Amino acid sequence: MTQEIIKWDLSDYYTGINDHRIETDIQEIEKLAEEFNQNVKGKLEDPSLTPEQILDWYKEYEKISEKTFYFDTFAELLLRTNFLDDGIKGFYSKIDEFKVKIQQKLLFFDLELNRISDEKFEELIKSPELKSYRHALKFNRMKKDHQLSESEEQIILMKDMTGVKGFLNLYGEFKSNFTFDFEVDGEMKKLTESELFSYMYQDDADRRCSALGKIVAKYKKNEMIFTHIYNNILRDWDLECAKRNFKKPISRRNLENEVSDESVEVCGEVTTNSYTIVEKYYNLKKKLLNLSELHMSDLYAPIGQITRKYTYQEAIDLIKNSDEKFSPEFKEIIEKIVEIGHIDATPRSGKNRGAFCAHGKQKHYAFVFVNFVETIDSIRALAHELGHAFHAYYIQREQNFVNIETSLVVAEIASVFNEMLIIDYLMNTDLSKDEKIALLCSTIEAKFSTSHRQNAFYRFEKAIHGLLEEKLPTTEEIKDAFVKEMELMFGNSMTNIREEYANYIFVVPHFLTVPFYVYAYNMSNLLVISIYQMYLEQKEAFVPKYLKLLSLGSSLSPEEMLTEIGIDLNDPTFWEKGIKFLSDKIDELADLVENS
Repeated sequence: MTQEIIKWDLSDYYTGINDHRIETDIQEIEKLAEEFNQNVKGKLEDPSLTPEQILDWYKEYEKISEKTFYFDTFAELLLRTNFLDDGIKGFYSKIDEFKVKIQQKLLFFDLELNRISDEKFEELIKSPELKSYRHALKFNRMKKDHQLSESEEQIILMKDMTGVKGFLNLYGEFKSNFTFDFEVDGEMKKLTESELFSYMYQDDADRRCSALGKIVAKYKKNEMIFTHIYNNILRDWDLECAKRNFKKPISRRNLENEVSDESVEVCGEVTTNSYTIVEKYYNLKKKLLNLSELHMSDLYAPIGQITRKYTYQEAIDLIKNSDEKFSPEFKEIIEKIVEIGHIDATPRSGKNRGAFCAHGKQKHYAFVFVNFVETIDSIRALAHELGHAFHAYYIQREQNFVNIETSLVVAEIASVFNEMLIIDYLMNTDLSKDEKIALLCSTIEAKFSTSHRQNAFYRFEKAIHGLLEEKLPTTEEIKDAFVKEMELMFGNSMTNIREEYANYIFVVPHFLTVPFYVYAYNMSNLLVISIYQMYLEQKEAFVPKYLKLLSLGSSLSPEEMLTEIGIDLNDPTFWEKGIKFLSDKIDELADLVENS
């Protein structure tokens, strides 16, 4: 990567933590929240309540929530790139406390909405005045049996600041401070985890092995700390689920995602039953790499000739070109995001590893976070997060603030779809057979990473929460549960998973930051494959349907929006279509290899 640091400009919010507008805005939000609490609390059970009155109150509630959300986003984006800055960490903590204070003032609203009689509620949601808030009202009603009293909800908000959120902050801060001494071509370098992990994509097997070994060793050295963090966060989730009368810990996430326990299990079972294609592919990869054994350090080893480095600008241009063929507006969105500095791409000390996309302000543009290290995988990651940015753009353009969130089941549609666009774009250029083999391998591996690997993570998560019902798992029990799922997925294709990879479980943040998040990756991945095939069949006629899908946000449930395009999440044969697509890709690869 060049010396230029590609980092985002957060001035959409504030110029920095010392911006004089911050205190003014805090005071204004606190005043609005207090007035809302005083003027509305206790009045939602009034039998004479009209849709017009609910609409007025919802707009006030939404205004306060939106302003608070912007504060929270600003603090989060600052922290993700400045974990070593004490001033920013202090600011983040201050905003976190402020957010909880506002949430406490607003808590009553959702609770009291659910005390409205069933007859009155049906009357309200049928009113045209509340059309934009209809699904929010219905979704809140679904949570009725799992809501606690206002005082209990307030206690949870307060204890989370020093409880689960405190452990999450410790996890992020502790990890972001890791540096690794690593020898490259006779020169000793001090690298971040993201920079070191990039060597896992290089040709040199010994270097790959050394890079993974360094990472895993660091986590093994600190495994006692990570075990303590894991057990406290996971146990907190389980205890709260029990208090809220959920049947299982995963049921709480399923409700938030508006999907049934059944559809999640069906998707998981279909994926697990297809693990043989993972084993088949990685045995083929072993052959392509001319290795007698395949180790987890070889997981991302490049196949073929696509080992060149891509500059950040080259990556942006490639993605723009592929997206323009689908919709010229996609290209315009990327150009605007780049122009206003809403992408943070450069790995550096104090910056988190990984990638994500965060909503910007309403009617504006999202913020994209990646660690770009000039590989083809970096291009895929950038395309993925820009897909999220498209999704955010259309939602925030068409929906009111209360509908900007999306179920995790559909949250990955635009991101994975955009990955498929860039891959198809590259596959249809004038590539040699060896380059096509290389690109096809990286595509299959990316799909496995998003689908089968996330399914293995999901199975691990279920197992570890099951163990938590009996006792606090030890470090070895956590690692054993993780290794068991990795060995099941890879079959006989990988060697020494336990010895070389067990501590990698502590590298993966999703189990802590969003419990039971990972299954949504798999569902979205298989879902988008089907949607992408619809695009290939319908061509230009599909584009407006797709853009409408992206604009819905949470104004409909996932099942409602997907039913409109003929998808049933409870049908195993639907998920099997996605598996068949992956299996066909492996056969396509095998044919290319045989004829090369």
